[in-house]
Amino acid sequence: MIKTIYFAGGCFWGTEHYLRQFDGVIETVPGYANGNVPDPSYEDVYTDKTGYAECVKVTYDSEVISLQTLCRLFFRSIDPLLINRQGNDIGTRYRTGIYWTDADDKKDIELVFKDIQAISPGPLAVEKKPLACFYPAEDYHQDYLIKNPGGYCHLSPLTIKAARQYTEVLKELRVYSDAEKKVVLPRFFKTGKGQYGEGDRFMGVSVPDIRKVAKTAAGLQMDIVEMLLESEWHESRMCALLILIEKYRKDPERIVRFYLNHTKWVNNWDLVDLSAPYILGDYLANIEERKILYELADSPVLWEQRIAIVSTLALIRKGQFEDTMKLAGKLLTTRYDLMQKAVGWMLREVGKRDNGLLCRFLEEHKNVMPRTMLRYAIERFSPEQRKDFLKR
Repeated sequence: MIKTIYFAGGCFWGTEHYLRQFDGVIETVPGYANGNVPDPSYEDVYTDKTGYAECVKVTYDSEVISLQTLCRLFFRSIDPLLINRQGNDIGTRYRTGIYWTDADDKKDIELVFKDIQAISPGPLAVEKKPLACFYPAEDYHQDYLIKNPGGYCHLSPLTIKAARQYTEVLKELRVYSDAEKKVVLPRFFKTGKGQYGEGDRFMGVSVPDIRKVAKTAAGLQMDIVEMLLESEWHESRMCALLILIEKYRKDPERIVRFYLNHTKWVNNWDLVDLSAPYILGDYLANIEERKILYELADSPVLWEQRIAIVSTLALIRKGQFEDTMKLAGKLLTTRYDLMQKAVGWMLREVGKRDNGLLCRFLEEHKNVMPRTMLRYAIERFSPEQRKDFLKR
């Protein structure tokens, strides 16, 4: 669906140039928004007496890029705490804001504001309002930095470069898109309303192809990896996590901190399973403090609970079973089918290495364990043993 949204991010030359980098953005038009005189000129707006903000009208394809993602990317181009200023540009015309014409967009915009406010050191100074009016700017302002590559831009070259590199990775992923997978994967990962993967979006790219892209992108700066991780596209998030696993080898503490600060985006079972043991689990296997596992297990968020138990796979592989068994006991009554399977899986992994420990745990808890958890835990047992444990 073709939609429009309006962003005020300081000088509209730089804001337009930044926003036009993103795949799915069809057209960008600099102009003047939400003032109090009709059809203003640049000279009128420059006086700061007309109430207008320099703004960019963005026309985009919501099938390629969502409004939430556009808003998150926009926030990366501004200092959201500054009032009537961005970079060296000062005045009410340089205030920041997001303005909508479709009332249904308000919910998505407010969700992004909530997330940004949660990690900001002060109150956001970014307007969020319906669009009252918009007038395109004069022709010489349109595509200004395309016409004048060396022209003034309040955004750093690194910001523009990051936008381009982020887009290049998404485009490379789309090269591998398969029409059939694009239909099948949303069903497989339960993306329907009320299901565990509600709202997740898929390009239709296989894991081996995502790994190819991640390998070529392993050297990207962390801000770009963060952009990829905060994408609505499942394959983008997986690509980011695979890059993080590579970066973890060189800087474990930094990557673990980053991972724990971004669990919101590790939000489907395959994303958890391919990352948790190789980042958090590997890190914890080499230290004594395991408190974070229990904090995650106590989280009301399904995916954080799964990160907790699946991370212990790395501990199990090093012969460390204590935390797995404690977490399994803690999560015995979980109502989530995906958690029941994950706990059963980790118990089975312990049993491969210490069958007696597993059997003792099962004897103690078999009458209260969810049947799915029990079935997964005893999968490698003989038919007779399975039958015996499944008796109630």
